[in-house]
Amino acid sequence: MRGSLIAFDVETTGLDVKSDEIIEIGMVKLENGKIIDRYVSLVKPSIPIPTDVTHLTGIHPEDVEDAPPLEPILPRLAAFFGEAPVIAHNASFDVGFMRKYGLLAANPVIDTYELALAVMPSAPSYSLGGLTRILGIELEPHRALADAEATAHLYWQLWRQAIQLPPSLLEEIVAGGAGLNWTLQHVFEQALAESRVSPAQALTAFSAEPLSAKALNLAQAARDPVESSAIDGMFAEEGALGQITPGYEEREEQLVMAHQVSKALNHGDRIMLEAGTGTGKSLAYLLPAALWAVKNAQRIVVSTQTINLQEQLLKNDIPLVKQAVNADLRAAVMKGRGNYLCPRRLETLRRRRPASLDELRTLAKILVWLQNGASGDKGEITLRAGEARVWTRLSAQDQDCTAHRCAALMKGVCPYYKARQQAETAHIVIANHALLIADAKIENRALPEYANLIIDEAHQLEEAITQGLSRQIDQQFVMAQLNELGGTKSGLLGEFLAAARGQLPDKAFLNLEAFIQNIDDVLKEMRGQIRLYFQALRDFFLNLRHQGKYQTRLSDKQRDDGSFVPVQAAWKSLSRFFLGVADGIADLSEALPRYKKYELPNFDDYSSAFKAHGRFLNDLHEQLDQFTQAPASNAIYAVSASRPDLLRIHISPLHIGPMMDDYLNQRKESIILTSATLRTSSSFDHIKARLYGEDYESIALGSPFDYERSTLLYVPDDIPEPNRRGYQKMLEQGIIELAAALEGRVMALFTSYAQLRETAKAIAPRLKLGDIIVCDQSFGANRDLLLENFKAAEKAVLMGTRSFWEGVDIPGDDLSAVVIARLPFAVPSDPIFAARSETYADPFQQYALPDAILRFRQGFGRLIRSQSDRGLVVILDSRVITKSYGKSFLDSLPDCARQYGALDNLPRAALNWLNKT
Repeated sequence: MRGSLIAFDVETTGLDVKSDEIIEIGMVKLENGKIIDRYVSLVKPSIPIPTDVTHLTGIHPEDVEDAPPLEPILPRLAAFFGEAPVIAHNASFDVGFMRKYGLLAANPVIDTYELALAVMPSAPSYSLGGLTRILGIELEPHRALADAEATAHLYWQLWRQAIQLPPSLLEEIVAGGAGLNWTLQHVFEQALAESRVSPAQALTAFSAEPLSAKALNLAQAARDPVESSAIDGMFAEEGALGQITPGYEEREEQLVMAHQVSKALNHGDRIMLEAGTGTGKSLAYLLPAALWAVKNAQRIVVSTQTINLQEQLLKNDIPLVKQAVNADLRAAVMKGRGNYLCPRRLETLRRRRPASLDELRTLAKILVWLQNGASGDKGEITLRAGEARVWTRLSAQDQDCTAHRCAALMKGVCPYYKARQQAETAHIVIANHALLIADAKIENRALPEYANLIIDEAHQLEEAITQGLSRQIDQQFVMAQLNELGGTKSGLLGEFLAAARGQLPDKAFLNLEAFIQNIDDVLKEMRGQIRLYFQALRDFFLNLRHQGKYQTRLSDKQRDDGSFVPVQAAWKSLSRFFLGVADGIADLSEALPRYKKYELPNFDDYSSAFKAHGRFLNDLHEQLDQFTQAPASNAIYAVSASRPDLLRIHISPLHIGPMMDDYLNQRKESIILTSATLRTSSSFDHIKARLYGEDYESIALGSPFDYERSTLLYVPDDIPEPNRRGYQKMLEQGIIELAAALEGRVMALFTSYAQLRETAKAIAPRLKLGDIIVCDQSFGANRDLLLENFKAAEKAVLMGTRSFWEGVDIPGDDLSAVVIARLPFAVPSDPIFAARSETYADPFQQYALPDAILRFRQGFGRLIRSQSDRGLVVILDSRVITKSYGKSFLDSLPDCARQYGALDNLPRAALNWLNKT
């Protein structure tokens, strides 16, 4: 939209429009992309400014002491706004505060967050800071006028992108938004009117690309071994790697690992390889794997947990390996079917048009994404919660869609089909941990056939498989599925009935209409029963909330308790409706073949969709029945709620080991598990027990890094144990004084958001005096964005929780110290952890302690990432020296310099160590 627009931002005492107040407002007038006027004012609130708001905004109570209250400046604000459209980021918040005081009642509202979702479908972050960083817009510290100016510039760039979209795309978005009360409808209508693209330009379509290689034939019986001399030749300083890698140095640990991987592939062995930081393990397994796969014309699957490692393998390591082996080495990435967009399902949504705002937002985002040349891989698009639910109904996760059927119907344009074809021709297929078991359970519907497996980041395997096999069910999810099924005038049923009208003979159509009407009537009653079921479950959960529980595991004892009887009674009624609708859909599916002769449009799509809905209803009925009254022996059931109206059911597997044994250990010829951290107490016993890998050979390789020279471990001996009086204050003191001495360059690792938030609020004002900024997760910031900010800042402290304990790589002078606030024990009340603990005779020693040690070792490993790195790790949890189990943590670390002393001596010890030559 052009003309006069007002961008504005408010800083407030909190997030509640009803009870919180404005402390600053900034406004700018935008005219055809140029800021022509500004207004800013601090506002004196009638309530105190919380310290966390001061931490975030830099606005202190004394700053607003002489500022005017809001009421006297309301006329000035009203005059500035006028009747112009207003722009804000996450507009409902800012506009809500204005309307609280009678402003903006009739002004059109443009939300740049919402607009960015549509026209920047692949943005890694939709925060104001994240978007302005991507678009090169300079953003000052978090204050109202700076944010208003940034929002104005952001809007103008988004608008320019919108008017560059093809008119046909804009027309479809506008048509899809009709009647849905979309706040951006007027923006896209005007974008269509001003579209800068030639009207003749059509929407980008999926393309079929012929493959240049044939699928591998895995029928070969004998293994042709890779000779040891070939491995030596690859890793020698004058060998293949040395000739193509500047500054290459042979590493003994890397060579030993490569020989072990080659041996396992040659003989079909199963091994666990712990390779210390700096080993270069990805090349140590990729090179022998490449040699063996090419020589034997066989496929090897390499599984990782993190996207970062996948990208490293594909973009850096595999091209290097291909050059080193000098052969036609082919590699591909394969994900679960749910990660690929189905063109057929997308066309179905486009044909019937969106029925909800989430469907509209998702469709708009996908159409823009495809216009930008997307491959159809979910990893390339950023989806919010509601959009992610719509994606599941647009993905290739359709059991009726076989590769043969997809090839016949879609002519090779399906993203999943193309990815699967590429994987069929590849020697090395990159996958993720969650897919390994999930895909094996459905007989390799995603991954092509393979007999050899390498699992990197293997310490995360159990957790990844647990997450991949877990289910979450809430009322909104169930209702959305039923709404998609629809009735006589909506959804799939209504669309099919409309397609049949005029195509079927009158009698056949009337019979079909009556049948669908019966299903519609049952669905209407079923929706009421779903509300009653979740209300009963909500009442049960709220009773537990009075005991201070925000997440609870549902045990057999609770099911037998009288307070759960209303939930079971509600399920008894709802269950009958589930079965009735499922039977009705099954009957309709069975009857469909008789209608095929009438050549209904998209008949095969309807048939497939009805079968999918039938499977969904039966599967959901089974899951809820087990949750409510007949629990499966290998499942963990829990209920959680971030607020009372967002109740969610969780279903997770209890044991991963048996599935590992059934689907991998007993089926694959060679399996190699590797990580920098597989051992606890110098033993592989814990991870072997968890993964049913007792028969695996285990090998521990050290690190080429000289930790005695590079790393100081400092443990204060005068700090109280966590949760004891004085601990939090001394923790804050330790971080402040260390960061001041090192001028930032500190990363602090926490085990809870609550402690992180408390610490951040306390230390930020003190560190700000020394121009040291705090980059912390306390406000839900994106991890990659925080890392970027930390590295870019001249002096900064980085504070993170669980996701920062591993996978964070900050080599060089950007990081000089890692602080471990608390030993990383799991929360005892976590349902999965609690259920698994009960399977041990001594849960602490056999499960909790080894689990914590593995994470502890990962945290320690964040410090030294290259041969030249130098720094210190500080443990501010005195239990490592006061508890008997503390020795197990310390013994798990590599040999490094160690020092115990007073907390006051920490800054001096740090500087002495870093200045030591």
